[in-house]
Amino acid sequence: MDFRTLEEAHQTWQEIRVIGRTIERKGKKYHIVGMTLADEAKLYILEPYEESEHGRRRRKGIRNHRRILKEQGNPDVCYLHCSDIYLGKERLQVQGGSSGPLMDSFLDYGNVQLFLAMMSAGWVVPEWLKHMAWERLQLVTLEIADRQTLPNVSEKTPVTIRHRPDPIQHILEKTVTLTVGKSRSFRFLDHSGDSVACYINRVTLIDVWNELEEQFNHPRYTEGLSPEQLRQVKRNCFEALEQSCPKGMCYVGIEYECSKDMSLQFYSKEYLRSRPEEHRGSSALLGMRLKPDRATGTHGLPLRGSVIETAVPPDTVKVPAELFFAFEKVEEWEEQV
Repeated sequence: MDFRTLEEAHQTWQEIRVIGRTIERKGKKYHIVGMTLADEAKLYILEPYEESEHGRRRRKGIRNHRRILKEQGNPDVCYLHCSDIYLGKERLQVQGGSSGPLMDSFLDYGNVQLFLAMMSAGWVVPEWLKHMAWERLQLVTLEIADRQTLPNVSEKTPVTIRHRPDPIQHILEKTVTLTVGKSRSFRFLDHSGDSVACYINRVTLIDVWNELEEQFNHPRYTEGLSPEQLRQVKRNCFEALEQSCPKGMCYVGIEYECSKDMSLQFYSKEYLRSRPEEHRGSSALLGMRLKPDRATGTHGLPLRGSVIETAVPPDTVKVPAELFFAFEKVEEWEEQV
């Protein structure tokens, strides 16, 4: 440790507001510590933290694509995706945020300074939090838009939180054999135990090279590019595509309906068994989306598209695949604290 470490961690704030409100949800406790104002306004919430089961397994075994996808999981953070927070009638618009476990924060002097400053401003650590190990906590920092001053807060100030959470991710790993040109249906159970019907309207092979070439011929994609810039962009894209889908090969497109408001992600069995390969250049930036021509499918439900980005020959008929993820839409909701 040296003085430069302290200098980089040192923070000063124009204003500090203590909120000190504990929230109990589903048997867990959360605590709104308070706000600071410097170059921007920030609001701080302490949440419980527990490393995921997949994360605990992360260090052992063969890391193929299946394992990597499962390890990613969904972070268990409740307040990171709030859209608005009301302190009385004062609206705080959340424009971004970050979260991270406090397990290493004994060496994060910025966080230590934040908590000490909150205590100096009147924050009283609640009894339930006093003996909670930092390894079991995470700090959510929300960035508040367009604030020149911080609102006044008292013990009686009502707090309303408007949530705009990410979709709920369900890991399914359901084997599905897809047949090009054919429709089919099946059911699966989500994490709530609800039975969800899936109707695959169509399975097609996508000539990715032709699709990309058509994009480059459309003015919307080339506007503002000089001929030399366009040649460079095309060269980079096709070099990247060659690594994942050699010319003459195809991707698999799936048009489907769901009885629940969900987006589905399919992967080929071959891809899930394989290990990641090192790619050159910008190959990781390529990605395909399939937008159906119609708004609704044969069962009158919203029609969606998914692409399996594993190269297959143009005469492929059967595709051994898995429905790996279902992303369930979550509506905004308000919470009174």
